[in-house]
Amino acid sequence: MSNRFPSAGPTPTISDVAVEAGVSKATVSRVLNGKATVDAAIADRVLAAVDALGYRPSMLARSLSLGRTNTIGVVVPDLENPMFQEILRGVTRAAAADGYRVLVTDTEEDPTDEAAAAREARRRCDAIVLCSPRLAEPELRALLAELHPVVLVNRELADSPVPSVSIDYASGMEQVLAELHALGHRRILYLAGPTASQGDRLRRVGIARACSDHDDLSVDIVTAGSALVDGATVVDTVVQHDATAVVAFNDLVALGLVSALRGAGVSVPSALSVVGFDDIPFAAFAVPALSTVSVPRRELGAEAWTRLRDTIGGAEGGHPLVFRPRFVARESAAARPAASPPVWRGTDHPISPELTARLGDREVLVLHDGSGLEPTDAPRPFAHPVTSLGGTVVTESAPEDHPHHVGLSMAVADVDGVSYWGGRTYVAGQGSTMLDNHGVQRVTETEVDAGVLRQWLDWIGRDGTTQLRESRRTVVEEFAVPGVGSGRSALRVAVSSVFRTTGSTVTIGSPATNGREGAGYGGWFWRLPADAHRSVLSADGPGESTAHGSRAAWVAFVLDADGSADTQTGDTTGPAPTPPRRPTTVLFRQPAANAFPWFVRAAEYPGIGVSLAATSRTTITADTPLVTGLEAVVVDGALDAQQADAIHRALLTAEERSTEPRSTEPRSTGSDA
Repeated sequence: MSNRFPSAGPTPTISDVAVEAGVSKATVSRVLNGKATVDAAIADRVLAAVDALGYRPSMLARSLSLGRTNTIGVVVPDLENPMFQEILRGVTRAAAADGYRVLVTDTEEDPTDEAAAAREARRRCDAIVLCSPRLAEPELRALLAELHPVVLVNRELADSPVPSVSIDYASGMEQVLAELHALGHRRILYLAGPTASQGDRLRRVGIARACSDHDDLSVDIVTAGSALVDGATVVDTVVQHDATAVVAFNDLVALGLVSALRGAGVSVPSALSVVGFDDIPFAAFAVPALSTVSVPRRELGAEAWTRLRDTIGGAEGGHPLVFRPRFVARESAAARPAASPPVWRGTDHPISPELTARLGDREVLVLHDGSGLEPTDAPRPFAHPVTSLGGTVVTESAPEDHPHHVGLSMAVADVDGVSYWGGRTYVAGQGSTMLDNHGVQRVTETEVDAGVLRQWLDWIGRDGTTQLRESRRTVVEEFAVPGVGSGRSALRVAVSSVFRTTGSTVTIGSPATNGREGAGYGGWFWRLPADAHRSVLSADGPGESTAHGSRAAWVAFVLDADGSADTQTGDTTGPAPTPPRRPTTVLFRQPAANAFPWFVRAAEYPGIGVSLAATSRTTITADTPLVTGLEAVVVDGALDAQQADAIHRALLTAEERSTEPRSTEPRSTGSDA
């Protein structure tokens, strides 16, 4: 063999290699094609000749000879997305090490073009890598049979022999929501990706799991897309939503949103946290640096090639390979902004001084001191109107059927014979009788502490003697309605009382304890509007008869629901609303540690209260104070029992976690008058 070096002359051919090595062209071909039938010494001579001459086989001739191109096709839905660029890089590098080149086809998120593009690529290539296909499952299964050998990336098919590698996006979403929940976020918005994307479907699975794990978590879903511009397009929807955190389908959508939020004057993360998905290279260099979910993009591509190479060689596809992503905390997600407490403002009402509670620019509750009520109405503080966040009034004051019903108030029919309920008193053997026995609840002190209204009251009998002293606490706040896609905030109103005597024992009774069966009213009482269709739900079942007298964990009034709600809930009464009102649900519950039976009316009039003396008198002594409370969540919209129960569970969880005291000690005025 000579020691000639290749010159700048004609390109060496296979014949030149054969002459140089002293073998036939067929032997050279067998060596270059990796045939094991050639003697090792001869193969070494051939390879040395190839190196000496600088011979490069004709790929076209080789493909015609072997029936393959040593090229694979990679079909992606969006080549502009850095996620797919990184997967492609992983495929390309791994395939190049095995002598394969890559042909790329971009379907531009058009599922209708996906099958045709994949078939065309397969005609030109030996095998196909199909990334995140958007085709429906039946069409995809049929296509895969045509494309073999093929590997799927980010798409799994049950019981399919086609090899696949994918990301556990459900786990990734669970991690994101767990992190945001730990940061205090309860109302979260998900900007969903393409509807045909399996990755989007898996993210939704993760949302459902997270909401199941966290009863107080609310996730609303808004369709956005997968491109940078899609994040900017939905900025108005995001700004108008009451979420404190946003999770985007991918980093591109998140970055587009952050840019648009900056233009809208919304600061990330101080006003709104934003989290992406994929951890593309730009994410770490954004301002602020984007918190995201990191996925092994290049590893995904490399593993896709490994499985495709094995399939080309005749091996079975193997079990699906799933990569677990991880949450990467950066700068765009932070602790939830502290909720603004309600603003309590005093006004000089011409009849009764008022305190108003405002959440932002919405007046949601007006509290009267009761001094404008008639003596026979048992003057007492009361809240009316109480208004949902959507603007629906859910209380009524002085209705024709019961003029002494005044919105939300603490009203007791019998405190050692004195009525703090108003109206007539039930007298055994006589029935309801108007007596001169009405007391007065007088506010002696009021203070606001971190948005919580605290009041101290004296309960003064007809003879001027103070029978009871009460410390009262009123909380008004926004509440995130839990569940996937609820997309709602609600109004939460919670009132609680602690009663102590001024020395002697005091007993509380009701018409029921005085002989009127089923009339155990007396305690915190909420009068609802009479002009609304209403139906009753409870933890024990639907209907007034089920809820009344029970100790159900919760009771809800659904007001002005359409006809379908009537059949779902059982008892439905009341005249047609005039003018039409929007459906509203008011859910009631009591603190678990101090729960009394419910007093419920729906057919005669709409009202609900705590029954402090349902069947027997309740005794209060200096050593045994009476503790009671009522909590209401006012939701714009008609809820079903499952949704109502989810709210109760979220409230119960918050109650169990709370370290805030539920009540304060009554303060003495130093006088019984």
